[in-house]
Amino acid sequence: MKYSYSWLKELSGTKKSPKELADLLTMRAFEFEGSKTEGKETQMEFSILPNRGHDALSHIGMAREICACEGRKFYFLTSDVRKFLSDIHVDDRQDIYKLNIDVKDKKLCPRYIGAILENIEIGPSPKWMQGKLLACGIKPINNIVDITNYVMLETGQPLHAFDKSKAKSQKPKADIIIRKAKKGEKIKLLDEKLYELNENNLVIADSEKALALAGVMGGFDSSITSNTTSIILESANFNATSIRKTRTAHNIITESSHRFERDIDPNLAEIAMVRAIELIKKICSKNIKVTAISDGYAQKVKPWLIKLETNYANKLLGENIPVTKMKSILENLGLDAKGSGRLLHCEIPTRRIDLKTQEDLIEEIGRIYGYENIKEQALVAEVKTPPQNDKRDFENKLRDILVGLGFSEVMNYSFYGADDISKCGLGEDSHVEVANPLSSEQQYMRRSLIPNMLKNIELNLKHFGQVEIFEIGKKFRKKDGNISEIGILNGMLANDSKIPFLELKGNLEALLNNLGLRNIKFEAIEPEYAVWNPARVARVFIGNKKIGKIGEINPQVLKKYGIKKRVASFGLKIDNLSILSIKDKIYQTISKFPIVERDLSMFIEKDTKYGDIVSIIERIGGSLIKNIELFDVFEKDGEKSLALRLKIGSDAKTLTSAEIDGVMQKIISALEKDLKVKVRK
Repeated sequence: MKYSYSWLKELSGTKKSPKELADLLTMRAFEFEGSKTEGKETQMEFSILPNRGHDALSHIGMAREICACEGRKFYFLTSDVRKFLSDIHVDDRQDIYKLNIDVKDKKLCPRYIGAILENIEIGPSPKWMQGKLLACGIKPINNIVDITNYVMLETGQPLHAFDKSKAKSQKPKADIIIRKAKKGEKIKLLDEKLYELNENNLVIADSEKALALAGVMGGFDSSITSNTTSIILESANFNATSIRKTRTAHNIITESSHRFERDIDPNLAEIAMVRAIELIKKICSKNIKVTAISDGYAQKVKPWLIKLETNYANKLLGENIPVTKMKSILENLGLDAKGSGRLLHCEIPTRRIDLKTQEDLIEEIGRIYGYENIKEQALVAEVKTPPQNDKRDFENKLRDILVGLGFSEVMNYSFYGADDISKCGLGEDSHVEVANPLSSEQQYMRRSLIPNMLKNIELNLKHFGQVEIFEIGKKFRKKDGNISEIGILNGMLANDSKIPFLELKGNLEALLNNLGLRNIKFEAIEPEYAVWNPARVARVFIGNKKIGKIGEINPQVLKKYGIKKRVASFGLKIDNLSILSIKDKIYQTISKFPIVERDLSMFIEKDTKYGDIVSIIERIGGSLIKNIELFDVFEKDGEKSLALRLKIGSDAKTLTSAEIDGVMQKIISALEKDLKVKVRK
């Protein structure tokens, strides 16, 4: 909010410069955004925290804050409210129609004060008032509108003025009706735009139509003009949630809505009404008459008491603040604090909506005393490093690796429905049924992560040509009446490649290599469930230890989920991975001796497994085989040809051609004998 420096100085009596004042307030409560000069006025702009919107969004509230920070009490020089109300002359002639107010929903409008003022003379407001309004970012319009804006900026209570001649009334009905809008009801507001209202919007209306959108903006048709001679002045309190919803629904942000949606003290309406009438009588005309005042206040809000334990306050703040100092701080903030020992009885004024517990009072004491004045103290308790959660750290490591490989993480519910079980052919027998499922789609605990991930694939393929996702979660299995939970890492890939299985296999190998695992093997299997393509599914091993499964999803299953691309998936048991992974990286020196590459081409039978070929090469070559790379596959007329590139070398010496040829010959002989391959020479 923008504030006028001269106005704050006048109200608070401070002698500080704008910069000193900004430093003082930002140190204690608010965020200072900047200051600038417009004409002769210095403008100060502060970001007010939402919990202080009910009082600090006003010059009086900010002045009270300044006084408290400077160790003084705040005194407002305006007339006493009660006395001023009793002194207001209300014309009681029988020919003057009295103001009647009908509040339909007192929860949405806890208080509504209306006053009729006659003999109004519309004109420009005084220069001093215009200067303060401009400094606060509000454009002057005329004396009545400017006074309502001025009082809002001064007290924090929004007001509105209607042209009384434009508000229709029919005896004995009310002049002003506060009701919810009718469905499809339309109103033209002061921004000259036509809005269609809904049944949740609160409006101020006469007997025929809506005059204003309550708490947000006045209506154009009932606005003050140069011809206005009598007005209905409104000072009301509205439900904060209702105003916020209305403002959001119609995308209207005003100074009034900004305050109302942060909640305002209902008793402030009375103070603002008195202040506005006081200024109107001074500024607008000497012959102004208040012909009616009505106050609809169903449930009065009264001050409340909070007991403050001073020892507890010092313990919480970590500082030994004297009780007299605490009491002085609270009284300077406008609270009535009684007592002098271990207990203070504090009466909270209704304007401080944010003060509900003694902890709130302790916060006030701490910030006014100055957190920077609280001395640092050593911790009493010993600080210990929490135990390392190896399981969580390992799962985070898996996430980092897969994200680096281009995958995105998904998080699904641990449930699915009977329809998913049927589509994927998982069988209901091993599933755990939920006793009270939220819906039929969450009837069973998941036996596999695949069904929900297929839904993710189907959804994302609508927007992307390629989808690579993974999930870390648990699957649940029922066996012999016992329920077990198994941690699973599931990856899935869908793209336009001809064989997504091979691409996902490469990603899986990269993942395992990053975990320090090398002896990776794949063994073709007959799938247990129909979700897998029986021609492309394999078990994954590290050495002789089984860790999971990889394969393509059955095309019939993909069709049921509406997926038109080929999809490959892998699932790994996290516990097995964690046990096998290399926790520490071991440094190995680079060999000083050269590595030789030799290509090996062969014809193989259709049922020969690539893994068996690799096993024989590694067994015969031993430590001399540094790497095996498959770089060509060719099929024709039932024959299949493979081409491998072997890297051969020794860490102890430079191998001679004869030694390398000897190793190659042994490998070829073993392949021809054990697997009946035909090596191309």
